[in-house]
Amino acid sequence: MSYDHIYVIPDQGKMKGGKLYDKYTNLAYFADVTGLEDKTQTGVDLEVNVTSYTRGRFMRDPAPSTIPAQTRNVSMGIRQAKGAIPGYTITLDDGTERRQFQYTGGMSGLYAWLKTAATQNVDLYGPTGTPYDPIPAAAGQASTLKITK
Repeated sequence: MSYDHIYVIPDQGKMKGGKLYDKYTNLAYFADVTGLEDKTQTGVDLEVNVTSYTRGRFMRDPAPSTIPAQTRNVSMGIRQAKGAIPGYTITLDDGTERRQFQYTGGMSGLYAWLKTAATQNVDLYGPTGTPYDPIPAAAGQASTLKITK
């Protein structure tokens, strides 16, 4: 399963952050993500030195061959998650849009980060559907007015 973004939510004081898996780029709708590290964009090309070693053609080979030392070009950090995504499901809701994400950190760390980065009034629901206190738009962020009848 391919994800557009895997954001690293930083620790908020003693509250643990984690990775937030965003499949359809929805987190940018709810919060300012410009300062977050995106794990899908951190691929690095490396040269790895491989030492020489011996290799037998079969088990207990009386005359194994020696493979000389060499360098290999490797791309690190580009693997996509396959199968189940780690963490648990959290839900963000602003009254108009309701989106789900996978998150690996502590809920208190995510809540504290959203209080500083929310671009509009957001309701956060935990993995069991437990609602947290509503999160107002952060100071300096554009807020959407919710009209309820």
